[in-house]
Parts: sequence; structure tokens; C-alpha cells
Amino acid sequence: MLVALIALVFQSTPTPTHAANDSYADRLYSPMFITKIAGLYFIADSWNHRLLYSKDVKLPIKDWKVLDNDIAAPHSIAGNGTIFVSEDTGRDRLIVYTLTTKGFVRTQTIAGIKGRPHRTIYDSATRKFYVLTSDTQNIYTLSIKDGKVLVDSKKNLTYLEGAYVRSFSIIDGKMYFVSGPNQILVANYQDGTFSLQEKYDVPPGYRSMNDIKKMGNYYYITVYYNQFIRLKDLSDFSTAEDLYTKLGFKGIPYYMTYFDGKVYVTEIDSYSAIRSFKLYDDEISQIQVIHDYGPPNAAVLNRKRILGT
Repeated sequence: MLVALIALVFQSTPTPTHAANDSYADRLYSPMFITKIAGLYFIADSWNHRLLYSKDVKLPIKDWKVLDNDIAAPHSIAGNGTIFVSEDTGRDRLIVYTLTTKGFVRTQTIAGIKGRPHRTIYDSATRKFYVLTSDTQNIYTLSIKDGKVLVDSKKNLTYLEGAYVRSFSIIDGKMYFVSGPNQILVANYQDGTFSLQEKYDVPPGYRSMNDIKKMGNYYYITVYYNQFIRLKDLSDFSTAEDLYTKLGFKGIPYYMTYFDGKVYVTEIDSYSAIRSFKLYDDEISQIQVIHDYGPPNAAVLNRKRILGT
């Protein structure tokens, strides 16, 4: 059924004419997130205030389809293959999309997600969405019932101590929040308590983290500003290996994803790009820049100003 729906999307959904000749539409500007869900690739083109999708990850951005062109600085998108959720960050709300036989349809707006909804994950183990607000340190749990997304719970994570937190990841059945009050904090989530289990101190220089992933024997961590590291033991940052230089970054490495046998890392702010590499026995190889749009131009700077980020 999913394969059939996806095929119909690309047979019947025209590229939106409103974006066809706009100069900002030919570029990325701070693409916070890239992922692959049910055979489709998605990009949260954050400061261009839009979501894009394609069947080919290497297709020029001007040829990607526009899922939404009126969404304020989305930071990620998650879904189960039929229902998708993204953050309308600048408007403190979530947007829900449904993949139908006629293509993607915006089916819900979930308002009142105060404090900058900043990262959304769909967890197949619990069949739930989880959304983190960066300013207010709330974690929302959402479920799907009869085709609708419902908010099950909202919990304030007091152990984040009011710190601005950009992301969380699910690693080995637990949630890792980065980097909180100068700490990486690990919590239970499957029981709905989000109770704190472990914490790791983060030294100066690494405290403004963007994302964390565990791949192979290493934890990979991106940091604002201009750092990308990996280490085997979160208790010992003295062993951190610099990947920023090795991978040739020019901007800020942001969120990481793994699909098609590769690690993908987005690059934002002063330089917009998407990079990838392969891992085999913890060795990095086949480093590529899939999309490279460089520093912002006047068109994307003007586009950024129209909505909140």
C-alpha cells in the first residue's frame, strides 16, 4: 500500500508553481535535517521556511517537491510512512501531514506547543511521536488514533534546569538530551516517566550541542559553533576526535541521520550544505557533499525574514 501511495504522489502531484521561479527555491538555507521515510527523502529547509521531499536524494534542490512552503523554520520531520509531523517552530505549533492516494495533505495543526518545538522523533518501539521544546524544556508524547495525532502527555524536564536544549536521540532504549545544563542527560521514556538515569558532564567548548548519535563503538556529537567530534566514552571528553576538519565542514554541523548505508550530516548558518560518509568497523570513508549551496545570498536572507525562526 505504501509503495502504491508513494508512486501516486510522484505521478499526480505537480511541483508548486509558486516556487518555480523564486531564487530562494533553487537553494538550501540552513537545512537542519534530512531523513528517509518509506522510500522518500525529506529535508527541513529551515530558514527558507519549507519542507521538501524527493525520490532521489541527489536531485538538485530546485527539482525537489515542496511539501509545505508556509511553515516557520521547521527543524525536523518524522513519520510512520503515512502520518508525518513537523515543527512550525516560529509559531509554537506542530503540523501533521497525511500521505493519501492524492499525495500529501496537511491534515492537522496542533497549536499551543509553547517554547519553540525543536525536534520530533517517531519511535517505532512505542509507536509514538516525541517532541522537545528547546526554550521550555517540555517533552510531548503524541499517538495516532483513527488517523489523527493526539497529544498524550506533556512533561517538564526539570533536570534540564531551564537550559536551551536543541535535540534528543533514542539510543539503546533510552533518551539522550544534549547538552542541558552542561551535561548530557539520559532518561527512561518507554514507561512515560522520562525519569533521569544517567548524566555526563560536558567540558567547556562542547556545551552548546546540537545532536548526538551512537554508531558502531562511538558517540558522534555536533556542536554550535563549528565542532563535530566522536568518542567512545561520554565520561572522557579528552579522547574526543575532531571530525569537523576531516569532513571538510565550513558551517555549523547540525543534525545527523543514518540511511542508505551512510551517515548524513546537515550544515547550517554561515554555510548551507549536506554531507555524507560511510562507516565500516568505525572507519570513515567515501566522504561526499551531496548538496552544497555555500554562504547565504540576498534571496534567502530575505526569505528568512518573513517568518520567525
